[in-house]
Amino acid sequence: MDLTKHKRVRLKGKAVAKLNREIHERDSYTCIVPGCNRFVIIGEKWHHEPCGKNKEDVPEKGCLLCLDHHIQRESKNGETIRQACEDYLNGLYPERSNQIAPRGS
Repeated sequence: MDLTKHKRVRLKGKAVAKLNREIHERDSYTCIVPGCNRFVIIGEKWHHEPCGKNKEDVPEKGCLLCLDHHIQRESKNGETIRQACEDYLNGLYPERSNQIAPRGS
């Protein structure tokens, strides 16, 4: 078991704008929730998954959500959207599933 402390990546300025553009392009400027496909403007920042204290500014931990799904994910009933985000990101980055912090940590 690796107990090495991991420093979270937090970007600012041009670096975070570049990542935002990359995630929008990767996700084709659309919400990743199955069946939604709403357009997400470049001015809207991506969603961090996991959110909260474990969020990082890296492509494998960010995806696009439309405003409705973003609000739903951040609510206490956001489990379905959380799962959609995790499934989507794990499909793009299979190694990611081994890096996710346990829920509640």
